Amino acid sequence: MSHAQTIDRITAADRTPVAGRRPQGELAGLPVLTSLDQVADLMEHTDALFLRISAGPDEDRRSGGWDGESGYLLPGLPAWMLRPEAWWAGGLRLWLARQVVRHGFLLSGGKGNQPWLLTGEVVGRGPDGDPLVARWRPVALLARGVLPEAEAAYAAWRCRDLC
Repeated sequence: MSHAQTIDRITAADRTPVAGRRPQGELAGLPVLTSLDQVADLMEHTDALFLRISAGPDEDRRSGGWDGESGYLLPGLPAWMLRPEAWWAGGLRLWLARQVVRHGFLLSGGKGNQPWLLTGEVVGRGPDGDPLVARWRPVALLARGVLPEAEAAYAAWRCRDLC
């Protein structure tokens, strides 16, 4: 199944509001993934899929990626690779949960940030070591319920030897 067919399988019923408001601009036509399993399914058909948490693609296209400390323009958007590293033995779903949880703090603070997925080309590393993605294209949003699902999966894994 192709990437486009995978996206097409996500029904209109899944296009629910994210962060309490209806998506607008480039986000408006994107499918909303409601579970880690849907993200994993999309990963099966996409080589380079990244997580970005920001005000959204429209704002990112307007402002670009900037290093806040130096003020330098970055050659791409900071994002997090959703393909597990070769050393990761925990499986795809748990890697996805880990990435969502480790960056979920960017959803707090009332800034209106949203979690969304994109494809593109890695052109360098940002000041925090994260991939910088150029020639990017948004492919999906993550629904609100994905963060609690990720937190539960990741917490269960972290206490696997204690529980």
